[in-house]
Amino acid sequence: MRKARTIRTDDYILSLSDYIERIEFLDISDRQSNFLFRGQSVKGNLLPSIARNNPKLDTTELEKNQLTNLRLVGSSYLEESSSNDVDLLVLAQHFGLKTRLLDWSSNPLVALWFACNTSDDGDVYVYALDPDKFLEKEIYSKDPFSIDKTSVLQPRLNNERIIAQHGWFTLHRYAKKNSGFVALEKNKDINKFITEFTISSNSKQDILLSLDRYGINSRTLFPDLEGLCKYLNWQNTFT
Repeated sequence: MRKARTIRTDDYILSLSDYIERIEFLDISDRQSNFLFRGQSVKGNLLPSIARNNPKLDTTELEKNQLTNLRLVGSSYLEESSSNDVDLLVLAQHFGLKTRLLDWSSNPLVALWFACNTSDDGDVYVYALDPDKFLEKEIYSKDPFSIDKTSVLQPRLNNERIIAQHGWFTLHRYAKKNSGFVALEKNKDINKFITEFTISSNSKQDILLSLDRYGINSRTLFPDLEGLCKYLNWQNTFT
């Protein structure tokens, strides 16, 4: 039986090598799991963008209307596969629409880059999730707005950003019993399978430079002209 893992705050991570050592420990402690990782500039609050301002607000009808409008107004940008609500949510999420999806990556270095690539002055965080118990394999045949529990979603590899970022998602539900969306770190079924890592604010730029040496940067994670321009801007800060 898999040992449950309680959420915790480790000692500060000060370098890329320090981070990799912590991640390797996760793999050693549970070799049967393929962990997912999320980097962010705030502690906790593991909620999808649609729920961050007001987790108590039931946004279900708003989200359905948004997808309808996206299909009508943005049809020239959409592929045939986006007729499925789950596929369309994934696509919309990557282009900035607020959805009930929360981004994760199967690559811990990608998550570390997203954590450190911020203009905020404070410490940043990476979360590791053991997803096996929550993976919904039949999600593409279901209504994403009617799932009975928050689930892990493996997207189809039909988007260059998803491929580059090794993207996965958690698909969150509005819990009528609790009258709101529940952050993962407060979800009693999930929080036992989350580990928190804290990256020191003083180490972020050094870590970004280290990640760049290993090919993790905006140019590779956003494989388009926008990503390249952001990368060139970043390089210019050191000249």
